[in-house]
Amino acid sequence: MTILFVQFALLLPPVHAQSSVNEVTRLSSGNILLENFESYELGTIPDTWYNQKGERRPALYDEEDKKGYRYKVIENSGSKFLRYEGTEAKHLNFPLVNKGINIYKTPILSWKWRVFELPDAANENDDDRNDTAASIYVVFDMGRVALFKKVPKSIRYTWSSSLEEGRELSKFYGNQKIVVVESGPERTGQWITFERNIVEDYKRLFGDDPPENPLAILILSDGNSTGSYVKADYDEIMLKQKSE
Repeated sequence: MTILFVQFALLLPPVHAQSSVNEVTRLSSGNILLENFESYELGTIPDTWYNQKGERRPALYDEEDKKGYRYKVIENSGSKFLRYEGTEAKHLNFPLVNKGINIYKTPILSWKWRVFELPDAANENDDDRNDTAASIYVVFDMGRVALFKKVPKSIRYTWSSSLEEGRELSKFYGNQKIVVVESGPERTGQWITFERNIVEDYKRLFGDDPPENPLAILILSDGNSTGSYVKADYDEIMLKQKSE
């Protein structure tokens, strides 16, 4: 990642990003399926996901502008998922505003990752090597002013090339918290499901209570700072009730 501040100078998703274009699925269990990529055409960028700021949908860009978005929907064994394959650093943004979500009722963020290629010698704590094989962000309310801009509070869960699992970092004047949930190449090539209680994580990391409704979920894979090729898959992003 070459532009560290700008990547989180996020705006509130505009009106068109709050429409039914990316409705969530409420399951009989009480859990909420945010995305499983089953509704998209193969080989495409998901057309209900937005750019980093929530302004436009990369699937609707012209062909030249699409080139920086190295994400596409693929299928294997009858199941679709999202694959990132490349070097460029581009976020995809799934707005959550006006979706009737209350994370106190469904506090568990669950997702699946499969990483094949890690960025060489990447380190989320080093601005010059801040690449990641796979990461998922939860973006909350607007935080403190930094460089005359509002910076959203966010938690970024990352698969790190070098930092140990469980490591936690603070960036952007304390507005972004990074949590390393997986590290190194030992489990590459296999699907792994992760679950995090985002209410408890927020309270621990920020020292106060999160808003009921986060602004967005973002994903990012990239290797541009280290010049690395990265390959990773994403699937089954959910908000789940807490098990008793």
